[in-house]
Amino acid sequence: MLIVLFCSTGYPAGFLVYTQDAAATGMGNAFTAIADNASAVFYNPAGINQLEGTQVRSGGMLYYPNTSFRGTAGEKTDMKDDISGLVSGYVTRKLNEKISVGGGIFSPFGLVTEWPSRWEGDYVSTYAQMRTVFVNPVISIKVNPRLSLAAGINYVYADFKIRRGLDPFKIMGLPFRMTLGQISLDGSDDCSWGYNLGLLFNFNDQWSLGVSFRSKVNLNFDGRAQYRLPRLLQGLFPPTDISPRIELPPILSTQVSARLWERWILATGILWTGWSVYDELRPQFSNDFLIPPSMRSSPQDWRDVVAFHLGAQYQFNPSWVFRGGYIFDQSPVPERTLGPMVPDVDGHILSIGAGYSRNSFTIDAACMGLIQQDRYSRRNFDGLNGKYSVSWISFLVSVSYIF
Repeated sequence: MLIVLFCSTGYPAGFLVYTQDAAATGMGNAFTAIADNASAVFYNPAGINQLEGTQVRSGGMLYYPNTSFRGTAGEKTDMKDDISGLVSGYVTRKLNEKISVGGGIFSPFGLVTEWPSRWEGDYVSTYAQMRTVFVNPVISIKVNPRLSLAAGINYVYADFKIRRGLDPFKIMGLPFRMTLGQISLDGSDDCSWGYNLGLLFNFNDQWSLGVSFRSKVNLNFDGRAQYRLPRLLQGLFPPTDISPRIELPPILSTQVSARLWERWILATGILWTGWSVYDELRPQFSNDFLIPPSMRSSPQDWRDVVAFHLGAQYQFNPSWVFRGGYIFDQSPVPERTLGPMVPDVDGHILSIGAGYSRNSFTIDAACMGLIQQDRYSRRNFDGLNGKYSVSWISFLVSVSYIF
């Protein structure tokens, strides 16, 4: 059930899904220097030293996109706006005053984009899905009363599915269109690994610095390519094995937080994502007979990007807390390789949230949305040029219990 739910529709900054907790999301994900609930396992594991006893936290996200494409001829096509979901879970345990341990299961990378089976860009993509599941045990050590350090390992499961039209004119390199059928690529990788590190330093009772790093992960898929064609052509395209490789990028978050005026917490910082590791999409067909060159090797040439996070939290009373945040998120996708598989834009993202606590129970809720952005593709590698219009909204709920 977890693997079925662990997917998310296209998100700014490529297919990074950094919304892994409602409390953090309510503050625009400016949470690395706060990390005061069990989702610190994801955002900054050094923060679990702040948590008493045993804490269990779980949550989910619903995501609703609104994306369209208008080609150079003026025809508009809407991407299918299906609601998708994401779940996550965390547990932490304080062993003594210096050592805490924890673990989490979450999906920081995911993608679903679906377009009509017959549209002007069907030879580029009609469906793309990628799912990841990270299992992440961590340990945090309090070096002194002001400094905590942490480290963890990540076991990663991933799978993907891609569908696109087969066009004989594209195979021959001619500037005409005639879709005769469809190719489907799918595969999985159940044995990849990475690591993560964290630091939390309290300058004093008000100011804190948080640093969190996640390593890149090399995914080596075992997969299959299958074709759906008229009976007369089916024999030319037998199923074949594929073995694509994808590198998930490293992530570095550096943030500061300040506890001011007794009831306020302000936080800000940057999130760097090393997307330059994603430079090519190569399915590596074991039999590439009549496969067009653009499918044998598709350049991506993504670039490293920095996102800016700003968040605020107000403690209204001992039970209620209110949050707000802003994110400016850069797209790593250059115009040359912008396409319907990842119709990515620079994003201005706003968030609001609230939390309620009573005894050992806490529930947090948040809403986050991307203000509609347009982006143009003029000299695209696949020849699909036009304007992408993108917006989305997501809703998150997280629940904690302290034993």
